[in-house]
Amino acid sequence: MHISPQRLILILLSTLVLCSATFANDKLLDLLLHKGIVNEEEYNKLKLESEKKFELSYDKGVNMVARNGKFNFKVGGRLMFDAAFYDTDKIELGDGTEIRRSRISVSGTISDDWEFEADYDFANNAVNVKDISISYNGFNAVNIKLGNFKEPFSLEENTSSRYLTFMERALPNVFAPGRNIGIGVNSKLKSWTWAAGVFGQSVGDEPDDDEGYGASVRLTTAPMDDDRRVLHLGIGASYRAPDDKDREVRFRERPESHKSNKRLVNTGTIANVDDYTTIGLEAALILGAFSLQGEYIKTRVDREKNFTDVDFSGGYVYGSWFITGESRNYKSKSGKFGRIKPLVNAGDHGGVGAWELAIRYSTLNLNDNVINGGIEENTTIGLNWYLNPQLRFMTNFVYVNSEKGGVHEDPRIFQLRAQIDF
Repeated sequence: MHISPQRLILILLSTLVLCSATFANDKLLDLLLHKGIVNEEEYNKLKLESEKKFELSYDKGVNMVARNGKFNFKVGGRLMFDAAFYDTDKIELGDGTEIRRSRISVSGTISDDWEFEADYDFANNAVNVKDISISYNGFNAVNIKLGNFKEPFSLEENTSSRYLTFMERALPNVFAPGRNIGIGVNSKLKSWTWAAGVFGQSVGDEPDDDEGYGASVRLTTAPMDDDRRVLHLGIGASYRAPDDKDREVRFRERPESHKSNKRLVNTGTIANVDDYTTIGLEAALILGAFSLQGEYIKTRVDREKNFTDVDFSGGYVYGSWFITGESRNYKSKSGKFGRIKPLVNAGDHGGVGAWELAIRYSTLNLNDNVINGGIEENTTIGLNWYLNPQLRFMTNFVYVNSEKGGVHEDPRIFQLRAQIDF
């Protein structure tokens, strides 16, 4: 996107200054009435003239709300600072630090039925578009969304990075279609949710010929959904045809650590592709402070006549335990997980915040027929400290076992994260 970080931040700050001025004007009117400078009649008249102005609050982010209730505007953001250290075999991965995410977003509602969102990431000295969308909620229990957003596929992919149990998503996330430009519909029906959409390519993709296209659908159910007891089941499917000129696809994945750009498993470019289809199964169980979550994903790449079709697959399963007694926050309306709220924030009445211990096993197989992309299995141990709902620290230790073309690479990874969001 041809927009500088400085310009975007200036626009947002200008909006906040105007909102603050409006908020201050209300306080001034109250003070004038209290001091007797204006009488009750004059006060009410001035108050009525400001009917269309806004109120500013700081509850769960910076919020601007029109007094007539027709407009709501929120500024949010997230910052994630990572450090990673690699004990490697043959391939040097490179210890170091990075700003994993540096995002700012604006979202809100207009005239009750319309919603909007614009989310940008400024990490690595670049401006990357994340979610840019307009939604309509005027139909009964059905939402329609248009823009650049995540396709409805995979529990872990559709759970925000702010609320993930581990620092990085598991290996089979390589098959998730992620964000693309398209139109989608979704709905919540009692204990069920469904979502579907058709999509082109993502922001920034500029093919020389007709762009690729795809479609995704996700169905979830929560037959048990109490305060601290949840059973989640889901299935998703995604189809994609690559753009007309290249007709190719590639699958590769980092070893669940983002600092290094090296991939231990990589199919390379698979040419002569007609299309590829992905199927995913997902499940999660919450029993108080304990939870289990897992997914299995399989992708089939259909190639042109005289070329061999290939199948790849992957899965993960993990368990989580809140030592301090909290429970994961399940959002039944969207079939995904949300923010963790400590029972007592760190520093409040001697509180220590929330402490979570987790262990995950994940696997990815990119070998089939003529394609030798490799096999990787990871075991990750994680410890999370939530000081309050907006601030947490994370530690992950990853045991990696990979093999590609007869060469084994088994690094050990220790990584840390400091995260704040609003």
